[in-house]
Amino acid sequence: DRQVVNKSMSANLHFPPPFAQRSCLFIHVPKCAGSSVCAALFDGWSPGHVPLYWYEQQFPKQFADSFKFAFVRDPLERAYSAYAFLRGNDLSPRDQAAQKLVSHYRDFDDFVSRWLHPETIHRQLHFAAQTDFLTDSFGHLALDFIGYQEHLERDFRWVCEQLGHAVLLPRINSTQQRNSMPVRDFCSTRTRRLVRRVYQRDYEMLGYE
Repeated sequence: DRQVVNKSMSANLHFPPPFAQRSCLFIHVPKCAGSSVCAALFDGWSPGHVPLYWYEQQFPKQFADSFKFAFVRDPLERAYSAYAFLRGNDLSPRDQAAQKLVSHYRDFDDFVSRWLHPETIHRQLHFAAQTDFLTDSFGHLALDFIGYQEHLERDFRWVCEQLGHAVLLPRINSTQQRNSMPVRDFCSTRTRRLVRRVYQRDYEMLGYE
């Protein structure tokens, strides 16, 4: 929630030097290749999952002057990636509450059916809606470029061209899916329908209709 973010970030009143160095602003949406992007462009430094509107409010001049970009992902694929990441990795203490949460459910279908609801997703950062990170104070997408994980290599190259900094994109924190199948091929029809309802705004605003 915005009040919580503002309170927790109130002491951080300096525009991040890695962003200032490249005249850019990268919004790291959870489970959308952000760790890989940070490793490539910012030598591994990460801004955390800070929403766009916070930079707009705290640093209006830098916000206006920066090339603002983010990467997004099909909401169903992202939800499963977050679920599988939490179920299948040794994680830092900050993620252990989320890991404990998903461990209570039999599988992804069970998790979506019993927990992944519009009124609960804001409780865990990994499952918050992507558009919550990407909108300005008026609720509008206010980025110069939105890259898609489905075209990650192509879109990352375009970002590099805009920044004048050509680098290779490593693969970090990737989740191996069953036989690399799309999630829709092994989850239930009901799960697909529920995810569509929960992330309706993401589907509509990010072009995943």
